[in-house]
Amino acid sequence: MAVSIEDVARRAGVSRGTVSHVINGNVAARIAASTQERVWKAVSDLGYHPNRIARSLGRRRTDIVGLIIPSLTNPFFVQIMESMEQLALKEGYQVLLDAMQPISSSGKPVAKLQGWPVDGVLMWSTDALHSLVQMLGAQAGEVPVVYLGGHPRQDNTDSVYFDVYRGAVDMMNHLVEKGFRKIGFLYPFDWVLEQEDEPRQNAYTKVCQESGIEPLMIRMEIQEETRRAGLVAGIELAKMDRNEAPEVVLCFNDIVAEGVLFGLRRGGLKVPDDMGVVGIDGIQTAQYLDTPLTTVRLPTEQMCSEALRILLRRIAEGTSAPAIELAIAPELVKGATA
Repeated sequence: MAVSIEDVARRAGVSRGTVSHVINGNVAARIAASTQERVWKAVSDLGYHPNRIARSLGRRRTDIVGLIIPSLTNPFFVQIMESMEQLALKEGYQVLLDAMQPISSSGKPVAKLQGWPVDGVLMWSTDALHSLVQMLGAQAGEVPVVYLGGHPRQDNTDSVYFDVYRGAVDMMNHLVEKGFRKIGFLYPFDWVLEQEDEPRQNAYTKVCQESGIEPLMIRMEIQEETRRAGLVAGIELAKMDRNEAPEVVLCFNDIVAEGVLFGLRRGGLKVPDDMGVVGIDGIQTAQYLDTPLTTVRLPTEQMCSEALRILLRRIAEGTSAPAIELAIAPELVKGATA
């Protein structure tokens, strides 16, 4: 049988209300320190766990925030999830995760946060994700939302984003300074070249033009942001005629770059002697390779900290203040692959 708040009250010799004040941190109730100690001892002895849903009915707060990210197949988003959970716990909040939703038999996305009581939402902002209304239903207009992502939004909403464009420019300048003249840009999806505001592609094109370099756009055969897709791309790159092949490849992200590195080696090439490989993300595994990846690190913990700070402020104070837009600066990490 589950332990109730009444059981805790009887064990501690206090009223139900006193137990509620203590476990909810109600300082205004002025509960004596000795009484609080008895309550917490009773909680520990009985193994009591408060019912969050029941608590939320009276407080109009759940101490839960939603986190919507594209997937958990990319370690980059796993880092975001882990950072957000650790930071939220320190603030007394739980994180309810919704990774890129599966598709139901009806062909519609299964939005896992719909109907769940959350105080606010942190949402990765990409065109690949469905709209906020699809993800949250009626709650979309009722709870504060802070967007995360790789480029600024245009709709006057709270957002914390990485300046991926600046990071990609720094990477391209690094490659040019090292003497590379045949730099390939490896991308996974057609929309990368179709979107006017895609930061990686824009940075690549800009530096190529400024440096007098002929752009070499290479679309991946498997249109995925995965190691498997990168592996296949690396094998195909290794087959190219050396006079036509790039000297170095700028990959869309680190997980693809890892796959390309393995594919080039499987194809008989040495990295970076025969062909260089660089990425953008800064995932931890890329630095543990036997040849550490040259990449642009996007500080996920800093982004999570700033985004959560803004969201909790919105939860506490409301949404009437002007929207906040904050850019997080990237960092060029010079590894051994280029």
